[in-house]
Amino acid sequence: MPRRLLCAIAMTMFCVMARATTSGDDDGAYAVLSEADVVKGFDDVRFERLIRDAQAMSLSPHDRAWLDFMRGWRATWEGNYETGRPLLESVADGAADPVLRFRATATLINLLGVGHRYEQAYLRLARLQEMMPSIRDRRARFAGQAEASQLLSSAGQFDQAESYALDMMRDPPPGETLCKGAQHLLRARRENGHLDALESLYQTSIASCTRPDDAVFAQTMHADMAAFYIARGRPAEAVTLLTANLQALSALKYAILTSEFEGLLARAYLNLGDLAHARRSALAALAVGVPGEFTDARRAAFEVLYKVEQRLNHSDAALAYHEQFMAADKAYLDDISARSLAFQVVDQQLRARKTEVEALNRQNEILRLTGALANKEVETGRLYIFVLLVCLALIVWIVLWLRRSQLRFMKLARRDGLTGICNREHFVEQAGRVLAYGARSDRGACLILFDLDHFKAVNDTYGHAVGDETLKRAVDVCGRALHACDVFGRLGGEEFAVLLPDCNPAQARARAEQLRLSIAATAATPSIPHLHVTASFGVASTLQCGFELHRLLVVADAALYRAKRAGRNCVTLGDTADIPDSPYLMGEIRG
Repeated sequence: MPRRLLCAIAMTMFCVMARATTSGDDDGAYAVLSEADVVKGFDDVRFERLIRDAQAMSLSPHDRAWLDFMRGWRATWEGNYETGRPLLESVADGAADPVLRFRATATLINLLGVGHRYEQAYLRLARLQEMMPSIRDRRARFAGQAEASQLLSSAGQFDQAESYALDMMRDPPPGETLCKGAQHLLRARRENGHLDALESLYQTSIASCTRPDDAVFAQTMHADMAAFYIARGRPAEAVTLLTANLQALSALKYAILTSEFEGLLARAYLNLGDLAHARRSALAALAVGVPGEFTDARRAAFEVLYKVEQRLNHSDAALAYHEQFMAADKAYLDDISARSLAFQVVDQQLRARKTEVEALNRQNEILRLTGALANKEVETGRLYIFVLLVCLALIVWIVLWLRRSQLRFMKLARRDGLTGICNREHFVEQAGRVLAYGARSDRGACLILFDLDHFKAVNDTYGHAVGDETLKRAVDVCGRALHACDVFGRLGGEEFAVLLPDCNPAQARARAEQLRLSIAATAATPSIPHLHVTASFGVASTLQCGFELHRLLVVADAALYRAKRAGRNCVTLGDTADIPDSPYLMGEIRG
């Protein structure tokens, strides 16, 4: 099931989980919060009124955590992840009530998955799995199992995903049916290639989807069945199934699932040779899809459009759609790879941590045995000590081997460890790709280099911790002003680079000015609100420098120096006079 869809459904599943998890709370506050927990996701106006009423009350620590959870839940539901995440994290990490912590953790998993922060999502999943055996609330466990199944399936861990789905089907809480568990099971088996036939179980499960929040699960199972028919060379059955449910799906007004339906219809019509309907469904899939999402429906739509135009001998249109298909296919596959890599990194970290704990326990046992052996005869004692030392050496070797394996995975990471943006090597790689594409498509691009003014003084005066926070705050401010297609990286120290595709010098200067004003207007760190930093900017354009990254870096770097000499906190455009005769070496970029 698409992750945004599962985010919405999983959060809706929580709406009936209001319960008294502590005693002694103020009756009025408890009643308001209980009512709000029940109506969230169904009655927005009433929910907002109840939350305002609760905020005006004097709340116990438990009720305050409960309120923060619902505020974070609501922000996540609305797509305001930056607001919802800290609220949910405060509850997941600090609430006294374990059920409340469990619910917040489950919602966080959805939030992080939708935001493509897979490594953090899998770390939260590991914590959810640790908590699950101690959770006696059946509805909370049911929702947690759903989260575990869908996230593991997205990481390619289909056996574990199926196991959680089967648990949901074996023991659904009161009011629930086979519907949700069967949907997770069907999707995991289909994506794993283990769906050889459509068992009657799935039709029975669809018939049991009678709750208001079950409709999306039923339609998702229809989509999986249609995909099964298409894969088995039965496109006519897929068309019949999808068209019969398309109107009911439209009433749900859920864009991602509608896009998946239309994408499947486009593939089925293409297989039947109905080019007109294939084109119409493919265009509909693109029209209703969520921009920026890495979905198979988007990839399928461009592929169908490309093949339709190719069959109609419209070579120009076919070429254009083929380029879009390749870009969508790459984005989709890159996202799958990112999920798999993040899972393996987290899995390796957890294994290493477990091994370290076991090693410490074994070392303690070794010390105990060594003390006991001191009373034995000298020769026997020496032999035992030798055996124990060999065991200890083996344990240390295993720990070191796992640590080296962990480091190998960590080296695969392409993000700057402090700021989370592209590191130097990844920026150069990504910028090179963007410029190569710009050169092929004759679309200009601009490079912005900037660094923080007097940053050394901040480190010397306030310490490196404040300096690090200043860098992170500056990156956060800039990140909010940049577009999804912009390439943002840290070259080293306090120096950063932004590559703006499809951009002219005037636009680049305006964008740089926006970044400069944003940095200057933001406190460097919440702990020192009077501390403000500024930045100097240098801008280079492919119109003057061509599409070679090293030439853009030379010109932008020279412009940055001129901005420094002009008094800092300003933007300067580079020109061709800044390009030296000798080639620019990437290693000479200022750190």
